[in-house]
Amino acid sequence: MSEWHCPIEKTLTAAAAVFSGFLLLLFSETCRAQAPGRPADWPQKLSIKVGDILTRIDGAKMWTLSGIDWRGQMMATEDSAYGTVLTIRNVGHLGTAHFLDAPDNSSGVEKEIVSDLRFFLDGKAVVDFSPGKILSGKSFRMERTSKIRGIAVESSVAISDNTIVETAHLHADESIDLVKAHPLMYAWTPYATVGLFGDGTGILKRAVFVKDGRGEEVVKKAGWLAVFDPVSGTGSACCFVRYPDGDEMALLLVDAPGVYRKVALYSLVDKVVPVGWEGTFESVIGFFEASESDWEQKALQRVAELKNLGAIGDPRLADPKR
Repeated sequence: MSEWHCPIEKTLTAAAAVFSGFLLLLFSETCRAQAPGRPADWPQKLSIKVGDILTRIDGAKMWTLSGIDWRGQMMATEDSAYGTVLTIRNVGHLGTAHFLDAPDNSSGVEKEIVSDLRFFLDGKAVVDFSPGKILSGKSFRMERTSKIRGIAVESSVAISDNTIVETAHLHADESIDLVKAHPLMYAWTPYATVGLFGDGTGILKRAVFVKDGRGEEVVKKAGWLAVFDPVSGTGSACCFVRYPDGDEMALLLVDAPGVYRKVALYSLVDKVVPVGWEGTFESVIGFFEASESDWEQKALQRVAELKNLGAIGDPRLADPKR
């Protein structure tokens, strides 16, 4: 499969520099803080309100995102899984909210094992997880360490300035034969009726989501997307700004009306991942208001802003005119 490439930008924009500094500050706080006790002490449900964004961390989904609201509108549904899922050849799906029968034929299940979990609000470690409490501040960050069979995962979620940045760093402690991997995925609102998929050259595909049945499609070379709900006049934009070297950009759209318009990274397809392989995936998410007549223009504008906020930025997504 061929890929489109463009030159790497030689300088970061001022916005990128500021945002990167913000991430480094939060990372330093992470290094100094202590984990919030044992897994039994971790919150089973945690709500976070930062600016216009409301989201949740769900213990049942192995402490990953669970829906996103913006300005009172549901942008991504709670009724689905987020995080990282691997499809292991001759085994099945394993990862966030995807469990398997235990490989030793016992009565238990095999699941993603979360070993470390840390939360920060406005740069300070969170230790109070009172039931029903909403964490409200100017910034939030979660650091999480887990393992999906032979793949070690270090992931993070950072929220500030009406933007969500999520990363997943995968490291193969064992060789693993994959059908595919979904390092990051988002269940966008079923009320969205139209969408855009693109790369650094612009729009690759315009999507009109199905009203009945179920659709599934791989959009090759796509590294960003936007979806729009004309009734609420709100839309979501997501740029996958970082991929491992050598991995091909592609997104999987699973279109289920009334449930979600789910989009997942479509990575490591039909690959035997060797011991020692590692790669980082990163997404930057933001939102916009628009009308049916100008939503594409507003979506493209938001996508351009989000690309600039990527801490690294994949050169395949850069504006070739820069």
